[in-house]
Amino acid sequence: MKTVILLSSLLLSASVNAALEPLNNTDLQQVEGQAGADISLNLSLNQSSPGVFDTTLCSDLKFCRLGIALNNRSTTDGKKLWLVFKGIQGTINIQQVALDGVDLIYGSTVKPAIQLSFNPLKPIQFRNVGFNSVSIETDTVANEGAGNIPGYLATGTYTTAGFDANREKGFTGLMINGNLSVAGTIKIFSCDSSHPRC
Repeated sequence: MKTVILLSSLLLSASVNAALEPLNNTDLQQVEGQAGADISLNLSLNQSSPGVFDTTLCSDLKFCRLGIALNNRSTTDGKKLWLVFKGIQGTINIQQVALDGVDLIYGSTVKPAIQLSFNPLKPIQFRNVGFNSVSIETDTVANEGAGNIPGYLATGTYTTAGFDANREKGFTGLMINGNLSVAGTIKIFSCDSSHPRC
């Protein structure tokens, strides 16, 4: 039985003949490809579901921050300064961006370009994107020496009664909820002196 199958497959493979021929530029210009690709992206940071802050992941709030240290920003005694966004979170859902290749035609000049298109019926969704507060924090030791506690890990809450009671110290929180409907296209292309916008 195995011999029959082997002989059959050999006979079939011997009868197949593919003639591959090179294509010249004229032939290639006649070939049209498929449409581009549709891209979607769902970015979720410190959230258990869209719009819901993950209190399990962020049970210790000092690990749900974004700290930025700029060059040459320190106290007079050499302790590094940090711009710290506390309680950072959010979900951004980009439902559809179409990626295509297009030709830009200007007079007799044709330039290939990448085109990004947005569907206004599929808006970009923002759910609780932002941070609870921002503050400027300082390292505990100059020049990040031994035993240093970085400013981005500094702890402290408001103890007075009122709106900020038991919240992390800082100012100016930001929270964005909404949909951004975008219509139109963006074209990305290489530029030289032959194009009027370069």
